[in-house]
Amino acid sequence: MKTYFECIPCILTQAIVTLDITGADRQVKKRVISELLEKLKSADYDLSPSENTDAAYELISEYTGIKDPYYNFKREHNKAALLHLSDFKKMVDSSENRLHAAAKIAIAGNVIDLGISHNHREQLDFSRILKNIVEMPLARDDFNDFSSRLKKTGNILYIADNAGEIVFDRVFIEELVNSGRKVTVAVKSGPVINDANMEDAIEAGIDKITDIIETGHNKIGNSLKYLSGAFLEKFNNAGLILCKGQGNFETLNGVKAPVYFLLKAKCKSVAAELGVNYLDVVFVKSKLFCSR
Repeated sequence: MKTYFECIPCILTQAIVTLDITGADRQVKKRVISELLEKLKSADYDLSPSENTDAAYELISEYTGIKDPYYNFKREHNKAALLHLSDFKKMVDSSENRLHAAAKIAIAGNVIDLGISHNHREQLDFSRILKNIVEMPLARDDFNDFSSRLKKTGNILYIADNAGEIVFDRVFIEELVNSGRKVTVAVKSGPVINDANMEDAIEAGIDKITDIIETGHNKIGNSLKYLSGAFLEKFNNAGLILCKGQGNFETLNGVKAPVYFLLKAKCKSVAAELGVNYLDVVFVKSKLFCSR
């Protein structure tokens, strides 16, 4: 996905909100925003929005010295989501199609994104998120295609998105593992916004279910040029790849691989790329899906 012009004010907003979280003073904010504006003047609109947004978080880290401004939010989101884990499992147990219900729970968790939506308290209202998850309509639903292909492979790479959300993912991952599939869960190698890293995966209990691998970077999304050799090997050998969230969609939708995206379209640019309405939820096959 290429960068839309509408992405530029979003990048600036993310920078301002994150600077507020760090407690940066006016002079630091001025230096970060001034330098970011200079970088955005020469932004490469052929890059994904995620790649152009990386500059904002790199500047904030450089000028504030704070590498993980969302650390405490991530702990809080994981803790809050874990309180509802038994509720998620009951939903799956009572559904007619366990795997589809678990997939919808994973998608519902994608509402948690402090990069795009900054209403932290609203995102902790999991009772609201829990309502009618199993009946939640998907604007695009390629689950049947996924289910059919799943019968032919036992090797799945699951690329996680955010902290908190990874607890929702756990339900889907467990169903896949219990069906006899080998699932490897990928998380970031370092902090960026509230993306899940190894600490989050362990807090969510993923290590008790299956293997975890790091991507080799702490950039937004997963542009192939930043991935470690170990992760690329997993990516290239996976029978199916499940990707959560907008950053992964922005950076991987144009890659020839057996990829499915599970996300909520939290901005109009991503919704346009998906051919759905703003705030729709999807389980969608990548545009360059390539079977292995």
